[in-house]
Amino acid sequence: MQAMAPIRVFFESRTSLTTPMIQWVFKFMAMALCIVSVNVHAITSATPPPSVPFEKSEAMNWKTEYVGRVQMNFPLDRPRSWSNEFDMAVVKRLYEMTPETFWQGVEVVRKRYENQKHSEVPTRLAHFEKVSSHAAFLMWYDNDATLWGPNMDRYVYLDALHAYSFYTRSLPIRDVKPTSSVFKPFVATYSPIFSRIHPLKEGQAPGRDGLAIDGAVVSGETGRNAVAGLNVEIATGTDLSLAYLENNYQVKLSNSFEELLIDEEYAEQRMAYPEPRGVREFKVLRRQERTLGGIAGQEFVAKTTLKNGHSYYRFNWQIKGANDGGLLEPTIAINLQTSEYPNAPKGEQPYAKLPPESELIKLWEFALATFKWRPGALPNGQTIKAVN
Repeated sequence: MQAMAPIRVFFESRTSLTTPMIQWVFKFMAMALCIVSVNVHAITSATPPPSVPFEKSEAMNWKTEYVGRVQMNFPLDRPRSWSNEFDMAVVKRLYEMTPETFWQGVEVVRKRYENQKHSEVPTRLAHFEKVSSHAAFLMWYDNDATLWGPNMDRYVYLDALHAYSFYTRSLPIRDVKPTSSVFKPFVATYSPIFSRIHPLKEGQAPGRDGLAIDGAVVSGETGRNAVAGLNVEIATGTDLSLAYLENNYQVKLSNSFEELLIDEEYAEQRMAYPEPRGVREFKVLRRQERTLGGIAGQEFVAKTTLKNGHSYYRFNWQIKGANDGGLLEPTIAINLQTSEYPNAPKGEQPYAKLPPESELIKLWEFALATFKWRPGALPNGQTIKAVN
């Protein structure tokens, strides 16, 4: 894990947990783009990090990362971001906190809503409850005009390196005045998860079953559409990601070959565009059934060349049979993607120059060779299912 600045103040996310949102989240995880995040305000340096150049795969320092119930090696010392969703919430790890800093941050959020007026009740703060010396609930209204669907934040402090915020959008409460009795069932339902988050030391392998997230493993029931994802910028403008989703509920997810068709259709549409977005050629370098770590899946590698001569690549592997739901039929996607455009946006570090195509393929194969089901990840010796 790369070093992060101490967090002084943190605020809630605005991300919806509706079914379309989960679908959007996982698709973008698979594409190694920016995944869902919680707005955590930290004191950081104003100087952007230096551009990260490409290195040959054998020259990189690789480390095993545990994501969901699978594992794969990723390069160390590179920008990375996690995505975690479980217990019906978007969950974000908060780094390097003392208990005092943690509670100061919670208090800032509480006062923020308490100080905002509401047309039907005194404030936008619907309910605040400190359930223990290390956890709290905070319910609040999206706006000042309605009492429908208050949002729920949860905060838990486990130790200096393991504090987490939870965000759940729109509780099923409709036009009811906020009282402690109204929120009591939600506090009772969503408190047990705090005791099922087991912190891990840096580099420690989970020693039990459960969903591996940023810095911990979550035991027991994880809830509908539980997500764990890791994205690492292996070189500036190029990302390697692993995404895992279990307990799929009413979300239609595309397989690898369907993703390839979407990419192909998108490229064909852009063949009519002028520079800089116009596409000259879309080439499928690989499209095949492929088993990784004993898990049946599908893989493709595609190269898109723009009219200005710039080429970019997408490598994708996904498990087969991801739409039936349940713990034993998860969605798993691995993705390597280079920048669609040759130049970074103004003010950002320049994208790293791409190595030869053969080196990109070698890097992809190097990562895939380390992918496998995490030993002991499933309870009671159960095994993953991969079906057509």
